[in-house]
Amino acid sequence: MEYKVRFANPAKQYAEHREEFIKAFDDTLSRGAIVNKEELWRFEEEFAKFVGVKYAVGVNSGTSALDVAFQAAGIGPGDEVITVAHTFIASISVIYLTGAKPVLIDVGEDFNMDVSQIEKALTPKTKAIEPVHLNGRLCDMEVIMEIAKRKGLIVIEDAAQSLGATLKMGDGNVKSAGSFGLVGCFSLYWAKTLGGFGNNGMAVTDDPEIAQKMRLMRYNGENREDRKFYYHAHNFLMDNVHAALLQVKMKYLAQWLARRKEIAELYRKELSTVSQIRLPHFKDSRFSDVYTNYVIRAERRDELKQYLQEQGVETLVSWDTPMYRQPLMQPNDIFLPATENVCKEVLSLPMYPELTDEEVKYAADQVRKFYS
Repeated sequence: MEYKVRFANPAKQYAEHREEFIKAFDDTLSRGAIVNKEELWRFEEEFAKFVGVKYAVGVNSGTSALDVAFQAAGIGPGDEVITVAHTFIASISVIYLTGAKPVLIDVGEDFNMDVSQIEKALTPKTKAIEPVHLNGRLCDMEVIMEIAKRKGLIVIEDAAQSLGATLKMGDGNVKSAGSFGLVGCFSLYWAKTLGGFGNNGMAVTDDPEIAQKMRLMRYNGENREDRKFYYHAHNFLMDNVHAALLQVKMKYLAQWLARRKEIAELYRKELSTVSQIRLPHFKDSRFSDVYTNYVIRAERRDELKQYLQEQGVETLVSWDTPMYRQPLMQPNDIFLPATENVCKEVLSLPMYPELTDEEVKYAADQVRKFYS
């Protein structure tokens, strides 16, 4: 169907920067720079600088970033990793694929890991914590890092949805998503705050040994300098064309993030009087959110979604089922009450930098009309 307000609209962004994209594409291919060349290296350097870390390793998806991170960290059979069930399945699958066991805990009001539950989930087998920064908001990394340091645990951040989100620490320093743990993992899928033309990803770290391991593990375990193979691994390398196109987008990332915050504020202004929904604006001033998704919690969520579709407003539910209820995780006896409730109520409204104020107001007006 034809929507009046799309949930995401990559064609708009492409149209605005078409000439730059074509030039980057042509410059790269006309030199025959297909794989592991200057475009990738420059993009990795720029990305690392933006996040505030020393090293970035370009891969072909956010899932691949998690894969090389867990491998490089040495997590494997007999280990346990604490994470959440309100996330995309990849956050959990990568743990299973190492041979380790995911230990799922509940989420808080902001959809992120409830840090008060971490220590209750610890066992002698716990080796790592995987916080998932959802919807453009960080988990409380100050608490998580304190627990990890005290207990000797590895932290691997699933920052797929939170590039550019920050947290002000107790010492006054402001740190970005992906810069807290041993490795931070990002998705550069087309719908993210910095999205490529298809699937892409990035793993970042301050540890030179981990960075080198991840570089080898993204390329079948091969060291391209001595042409020897050091690990059994996959081919996850980000290709040069994608890197070149992402570097074009990188120039606009700061203004796109600022625009997302403007849209979020406009939604808040337009929807603050609707008592049947809860908006994703939280009181803790330490956090600066980037609104990768604008996720409300709504009474009669499914009816609202259907009504909005009829009015031409495209929305998304992520996710309507806790991941521990998916077929691949059966059988289990897991029950997380906050996660169960979230899955019944969440609805993502349209959110992308090219949205006009008029489109935001139209979408908000339809929400108000539904509950009036």
